Amino acid sequence: MRRHGKLINVCLALLCIVLVLILGGLVVWNRNQTREDKQRLEKLADETRAEDRENLQKLDKKQEETAKELQQKAAQEAEVTATPAPTLSPVPSEPVKEKTAGISCWGDDLLTAEDTQQYSYMTVLQKLLQENGYNIPVVNKTLQGGGTLSMMKRAGVDDQIIQNFISEHQKAANGAQLYVTETGIRDFTEEDLTRDDLDYIPVIFMGYYGGWNHDPAELAQQQEHILKTFSNQEQFIIVGTRPLDGSVDSAALDAALSEKWKEHYISLAVVTSSPSSTYEAQAAMARAVYEKMVELNYISK
Repeated sequence: MRRHGKLINVCLALLCIVLVLILGGLVVWNRNQTREDKQRLEKLADETRAEDRENLQKLDKKQEETAKELQQKAAQEAEVTATPAPTLSPVPSEPVKEKTAGISCWGDDLLTAEDTQQYSYMTVLQKLLQENGYNIPVVNKTLQGGGTLSMMKRAGVDDQIIQNFISEHQKAANGAQLYVTETGIRDFTEEDLTRDDLDYIPVIFMGYYGGWNHDPAELAQQQEHILKTFSNQEQFIIVGTRPLDGSVDSAALDAALSEKWKEHYISLAVVTSSPSSTYEAQAAMARAVYEKMVELNYISK
């Protein structure tokens, strides 16, 4: 029995050796076959590249010959038919003069700083102008989350005028707590207070965050104070939207501001039903401002 078991073990060992040899042979054969395939493909690629170069050289030569023939033919025809051309003096072209030096946007910025660069009405308005052939810059003088008192301060309105508004707010409150925008003024750097837009057309969009004691007539006064800081006070656009706290509705605001500013006024509630801070509302506002500028003949083709 033991002898029989040993015989089986020997046979199995021999079988394993045979299988190992067969497997090794297959590996060697496969490696050789892969090497041959690689060499064959490389040779084929070299032949193809050489053929392509040869065909390209032939094509270049043919194109060069054709070009020479065309040049010779054109020269022959020119000798027969050519007549002296009259000498023309160059006519100087005058640059197109825009009606306005630029557009200055004052008031509220209702988007984040990042979104303002892409989706604010100022950015969209600049694109509309460029798309319609106008080389007019649009500058951003808005504040994020700022009240109208701060906007007047930045515009250069006299401090005493601003303090008078604050005193009236405190008097009307009769000791009640006021929003910070009704009494507070932001700190500005010298660069913030520098004005390089005095000859521009102002677009004033302010009041969303307060600062005017919930009184549309007072808001109109504050808008007028900013307008007076510009050189040309005949060309301007005022845009109105209801305040964030809902203390004044759109109808009441529009009634007061449209009576004050007449054809210069745009109601955001009229041009869009979207909330003021949405991309859709900003785009609608940009379109309305552009169309108003055309209507008032601030820009024309």
